Amino acid sequence: MSQSVPTWGDTPLTNPPTPQQLYQMQTHLDLVLLASECLISIDADMLLQAALDLDVNTTLVENVALWSNRDTTTPDNPLNSLTIEQMRSLILIICYINQQHQELIRRAVTLLEQLTAQNKDPAKTTLLGNYLENFQRFYSKEANHPNLSPSQQMQLASKLLIDLLFYSEESSYDRLWLALLDYQS
Repeated sequence: MSQSVPTWGDTPLTNPPTPQQLYQMQTHLDLVLLASECLISIDADMLLQAALDLDVNTTLVENVALWSNRDTTTPDNPLNSLTIEQMRSLILIICYINQQHQELIRRAVTLLEQLTAQNKDPAKTTLLGNYLENFQRFYSKEANHPNLSPSQQMQLASKLLIDLLFYSEESSYDRLWLALLDYQS
């Protein structure tokens, strides 16, 4: 069942990003994909089905290397060569998948907030423990990202988990695009 591709609203790209800004945008999008993959267990078939549902060019999906499948001996991240239009298509796909799993994302964020308020370790629960373990394992094997301490990785994972909640809502496409455009400032 094909679904119409959402419109981008009032979020045009008036000035093309510099190579450094484009790299930062791609890196942030890659981290959002990482967080989604760690919580939702995204696989290539899920990406392909989302592309088909959204009527997005499936060639893009074939070029996306999920974190779980990345070869650590290859320093190049395929997301670092995306064009602006390819990034927009990937945003559609990621947000579409997150919307389909909004209840899981909401449950994880609520649990994270509760445990944080109680000064308890989120990693001690099954849902968050699996998410955090996957995040740390995948992030640590990727050479393209800054070397963060385990504590910093957990902070990043928690922030990205909360971001996923925003990227699972109705206006998530625009929201994620605007977050990426912040790297142009």
